[in-house]
Amino acid sequence: MLDLLLIPAAIVLALALRAVRRGDHRLHGHLMAAAATVVLLRVVLHPRALASHHLVLWLVLLGAAGTTLLLGRAALAWREGRGRSPWVPRVHRAAGAITLTLAILVLAVWFLRNAS
Repeated sequence: MLDLLLIPAAIVLALALRAVRRGDHRLHGHLMAAAATVVLLRVVLHPRALASHHLVLWLVLLGAAGTTLLLGRAALAWREGRGRSPWVPRVHRAAGAITLTLAILVLAVWFLRNAS
């Protein structure tokens, strides 16, 4: 039943990606933090339902998301003229692509866990 928490996370993720395409970087950051929080709540609320290898996959995904969020804060600071590192937005974008790919793989493993 807790898997239903992944639906709002996916919706918030889609809204965040739409916000960044519109150029609203601050809203994008807030929505991505909300999506990561909802996924974290899913993992924390019922860890006994997770096999150890599934728990490791989820924790790796959450670690990648946290790193991407921190890079996003630095990228936003550079965009607003408060940072000195012009390479941070490119690294944040690459980390976001890696995190999104990892999320798709983890969800595929998670949804196919009972298929075998």
